[in-house]
Amino acid sequence: YGKVLFIDSKTKKVINFSKGHRFPSGLYVEKNLILSTEHGPRGGDEINKIIFNKNYGWPISSYGETYLSLRKKNKKLDYHKSHNDFDFEEPIFSFVPAIGISEIIKLPNNFSNQWIDNFIIASLNAGSLYRIKFDNNYNKIFFYEKIYIGQRIRDIKYHYKLGAILLALEDKGQLGILRKK
Repeated sequence: YGKVLFIDSKTKKVINFSKGHRFPSGLYVEKNLILSTEHGPRGGDEINKIIFNKNYGWPISSYGETYLSLRKKNKKLDYHKSHNDFDFEEPIFSFVPAIGISEIIKLPNNFSNQWIDNFIIASLNAGSLYRIKFDNNYNKIFFYEKIYIGQRIRDIKYHYKLGAILLALEDKGQLGILRKK
């Protein structure tokens, strides 16, 4: 099942960094911090802090629900709601219902005086961005704010020269640009 791999660019050696990931769709890396956004089954999209040699529970634990077609075939496919009880890492946060989570980026502090140390997460189902504020250790979320855009957002990047958030809008193949006033 899903793994985060570390590949040494010099030796080409591959190391299994972590496992138990369902469908990672965004990855943020800064120094020793790795954050992953992952799609859950019928809900349970996750934000995970990736730690070396840890298991994140898929396909045993999830805050999402089993798809009905799979449940009819195999009644043992209900997911455990706890990760800790089975020695898995709990997500920092789980969106229930799912937002169709995609990319995660950190905004530079000069983007807005009100958005210091904030992250932005894009979503497909919700057609929105989510502004996120983590605690200092990235173990929990202090708050999130939903910012409605109105289209599926496949990807986001911050463009430093423009001072803007760029959005890859999926429905019409458009590019969105968000700047501070």
